[in-house]
Amino acid sequence: MRKMHVLMTNDDGYEAPGIKALASAISEFARITVVAPDRERSSCSGALTLREYISLKKQPSYGTNIQVFSCGGMTADCCKIALEGLLVNDKPDLILSGANRGYNIGTDCLYSGTVAGAMEGCVFGIPSMAVSLERINPEHFLLRACKFTVELVKEIFVKNQYKGTLNLNIPYMEQLTLNKLKLVDLGLHRYKNAIKVITDTDGNQGYWIGGEPEIEIEPKNTDIYWIHRNKVTLTPLGWDMTAYNEQKIIHNIVKNHVDEF
Repeated sequence: MRKMHVLMTNDDGYEAPGIKALASAISEFARITVVAPDRERSSCSGALTLREYISLKKQPSYGTNIQVFSCGGMTADCCKIALEGLLVNDKPDLILSGANRGYNIGTDCLYSGTVAGAMEGCVFGIPSMAVSLERINPEHFLLRACKFTVELVKEIFVKNQYKGTLNLNIPYMEQLTLNKLKLVDLGLHRYKNAIKVITDTDGNQGYWIGGEPEIEIEPKNTDIYWIHRNKVTLTPLGWDMTAYNEQKIIHNIVKNHVDEF
């Protein structure tokens, strides 16, 4: 019987504990090809490295059924190089991006390289999932979260043959079971003190982007609401950013200038 082939990537780098642990867990029932950045590329979103040389180097395996490649580009570069180059004659059945160190919830998904890796599944018509954890320590939580992810992969992608893209976020908890799961929308994630003014040793003014998440009252159907209540969140994603509920409003504004045919 043919083994399921899974392409794995991330934005923390191919040596990150999260991708190693998840690849090892998934390799119990699948063949894994890891193509991940050669260094941390957090918040790279779907950036592509255009008209520049991008390295691809084979690295030591994490274990049985796992081959590993480091890529000199961003996360989206990794996926495109894998799907249209390295694996062009050996297409994966599933793309897994992660397990990421830190959540990718709400509007943070716009900036996330981890989510961007899974979104390449939309482009290529391959089922995919981004996996993010509140933290990767202690190790027993990381291993438990990876085991939980395996259960979900088997249920959704293997047993029920789901063809879309999902975003999974797992908070730190002692007991991880499927009844902790919430199927939710993305929320609006704002930050306070996001921009700090700093001065270098020569007196030049610059800026530091960071900040702390604002804890606001979110609608109950969002990932932000439930992740802060210690629930695992799962959100279906798509590439189409069209605001369909705004179409009529804009049509009324520009209707005298719209070509209807």
